[in-house]
Amino acid sequence: MERLTRRVDRLEQHTQQIKNDLAVLTERSQNFATKTDVEGLRTDQFRLRCEMLEGFAQTSAQFARSDERFARVSDWTGQADTNFAAIDRQFEQIHKQFARVDENFARVDEKFDQVYEKFDRVYEKFDRVDEKFDRLNDRITWTLMVPAVLAVLGWLAREFWIR
Repeated sequence: MERLTRRVDRLEQHTQQIKNDLAVLTERSQNFATKTDVEGLRTDQFRLRCEMLEGFAQTSAQFARSDERFARVSDWTGQADTNFAAIDRQFEQIHKQFARVDENFARVDEKFDQVYEKFDRVYEKFDRVDEKFDRLNDRITWTLMVPAVLAVLGWLAREFWIR
């Protein structure tokens, strides 16, 4: 009968441990980054990449057109003043195009800042999970390990005093 009682006690301890582990796992799973969060970050990153490539393509095309214009200007002879005025206009257009490129880069920087903020939030969630694990480890130590060690020491003391 005593053997059965010990087995039931161990079974109760194991059941309690399973409950604790299940509570820990449930708490951890609430703070995980979901597949949707990761997919959202990937979508943002892909969108940024597309915008950057589009901006680079536009800039390349504009430089190609500018090169053609400069070639035409160098072929012209005579009418130097009109050519220089046309060159000035072209420089103004190039300056405007660079301003648009700068705006595109500013938007890209803003989007990267948003991505960094999302990563910061994910890191905060991981920190909270680590803190919860530390608290759980402390609780397990004081609620299970310390009483168990005291019980074993008490049993050893009783066995030595009886003998």
